[in-house]
Amino acid sequence: MAAGEALFDLSGPARAATTALAQNWTNQLIEQIKVLEPGFRYDSVGFPQTLQGQINQLNDLRWMRAAAFMRKGELRPLQVETVRFIQQSADRAYAEGVALQKAGKLRIRLSAQEALGNFVDHQVRRELRAHYRRYRIEAAGTGPVRVNRRENDTAESSYRRPDARVGDIAYDVTLTRKTLKTPQVRGFFMTDFRPSNVIIIRPRQVDGQATYAIKRPEMKR
Repeated sequence: MAAGEALFDLSGPARAATTALAQNWTNQLIEQIKVLEPGFRYDSVGFPQTLQGQINQLNDLRWMRAAAFMRKGELRPLQVETVRFIQQSADRAYAEGVALQKAGKLRIRLSAQEALGNFVDHQVRRELRAHYRRYRIEAAGTGPVRVNRRENDTAESSYRRPDARVGDIAYDVTLTRKTLKTPQVRGFFMTDFRPSNVIIIRPRQVDGQATYAIKRPEMKR
């Protein structure tokens, strides 16, 4: 795999890219996709001249590569891109939710914090579903990629709903810090798909350590 694919590489190569470096990464990504799908062609009107345009193109190609790997049965690149996307989406949703709350346009039932958290959850799931559809990634069925779907715990005749799941990774978007002692997190680990990690993703406006993994413990029922 190319550099920059560690699970917590949230910025990717584009952030510090010069035009030459971005062009090099673009060529590498296209070649990697062609190895997986020899007929692949990247439709473009030319290499972007702005930094933001280069970032957008690199992100687009990273997602295309992740989808190509998924079709070959390899989910790790998609796990990485999903972390990156959810983090960015959570940051946007939090900023929007705070603005709505200040304007008195966010419906509050139990508390302002609960209302803001629900808004962020809803927005992230909606954006993630749309993004998966864009890259022809099925996330509404019983496959290994899912958004807010039931994950059964047959031993306890119950279930949990992670915000997303890709293979053996569960993703949870939250405003509050969670640990292995959090009942919800332990519940994720008890489900039938037995996640290897639960990735906790918080808006960066809330916590500098916005994203972290909780590794599966040795568990006894």
